[in-house]
Amino acid sequence: MTKYDMQRSPGPLIRRFHQIGLSILAGEFKDLDVTPLQFSIMWVLNLHSGIDQITLARYVALDRTTCSNIVTLLEKKGQLTRKVDPANKRAKLVSLSAKGKKILAKAQAPMERTQIKMLEPLTIEEKKVFLACLQKLVDSGNELSRAPMRYMGH
Repeated sequence: MTKYDMQRSPGPLIRRFHQIGLSILAGEFKDLDVTPLQFSIMWVLNLHSGIDQITLARYVALDRTTCSNIVTLLEKKGQLTRKVDPANKRAKLVSLSAKGKKILAKAQAPMERTQIKMLEPLTIEEKKVFLACLQKLVDSGNELSRAPMRYMGH
C-alpha cells in the first residue's frame, strides 16, 4: 500500500490550499456579489467581448452546462449580455455589460490582495518556483481534466 500522509501528500495539501484560498477570497470579496468563477468569466469577457459561450467555457476550463448556468445568472444580474450570433443562429455571443465592467473594476483590488495573501509566507524566489511548478503540473495534466482549459490566444 502506498504511504499516504494528510500533511505531506499532494492531494490533501492541494485541497487544503484551495480551501484556504477560497476563505481568503471570501473575506476579500465580502462586499461584492462575485464568486471566483464569476470573476473569471467576467475577466475573460473584459478581454474578449462578444465571444461565444463554448469558447468562453474553454477559456475558463468549465463544462458547457456550468458555464451556461453562470452566464445565465450574470445576465439576470445585469452584469453581462447575450445575443444570437448572426453567423450561427445556434450560438450565443456573450459580452460584459456596463454594470459588469464596474463590478469587475471593483473586484480588481480584492483579487490582487487575495493572490498576495495566498502566497505571503513564501519568499520572492519561492513564489517563482511554486508558480512555475504549479503551472507545469496544470499544463501537463490539462487534457486529463473533464473540461480542459484552452488558453486565450492559443
